Amino acid sequence: MDRLREFRLGIALAALCGASALGAEQHTVAVFGEGRVSAVPDKALVSLGVTTQAPRAEEAARRNRESMQKIFVALADLGIAERSMATSNYSIHYERPRPNADADNGVYRVSNMLRVELAVSDRIDAVLDAAVLAGVNQVWGVEMMLSDVEALSAAARAKAAAHARAKAEDLARLHGRELGAVLRIAEEGASHLQPRKLALEAGGGVIRPGEQAATVRLEVVYALK
Repeated sequence: MDRLREFRLGIALAALCGASALGAEQHTVAVFGEGRVSAVPDKALVSLGVTTQAPRAEEAARRNRESMQKIFVALADLGIAERSMATSNYSIHYERPRPNADADNGVYRVSNMLRVELAVSDRIDAVLDAAVLAGVNQVWGVEMMLSDVEALSAAARAKAAAHARAKAEDLARLHGRELGAVLRIAEEGASHLQPRKLALEAGGGVIRPGEQAATVRLEVVYALK
């Protein structure tokens, strides 16, 4: 008889605990908060270079090398450090003569591509002008970016958290409740900043950095008191 009573008591306690857990789960509020922060890019990557051609590969390479040396000097004269310049592509390609043309009309084409990292304050227009005057005949584009992307994302995340809390407090107040502890946070739909690429012709026009934005969306679950 005592064992039966203990068994029934155990079932009652288990049911009571389940009901309490269910009740606690119901006393919550879930909200979404969104934060968006923008900033002006402070860094630019300029892709430029020289393409030369000649009937012989060594001649095309020599012309290319001489042109690139002039470009390095021109950029250095503008105060651009050597560590900010890096070769990103170098190729030698033989172009066959066109149909019905003499066999000697084929040429070797040498392309040397350079990536130059600049601060936006370095006047990108002036850098491009100097490079073109020094011999650049290919400009593949300018990528505008932020040097500290994480700081912008963190600011957007903080804004999203504040937005979520404000919404949750409003909902709790409307129902005569108070906001309790945070039970769960999930980040959804965070945008990743991508460098903004501007395609240009050699000696292209005025460059404007514009703005880049980071957006973070949070789902937050609060307990209600």
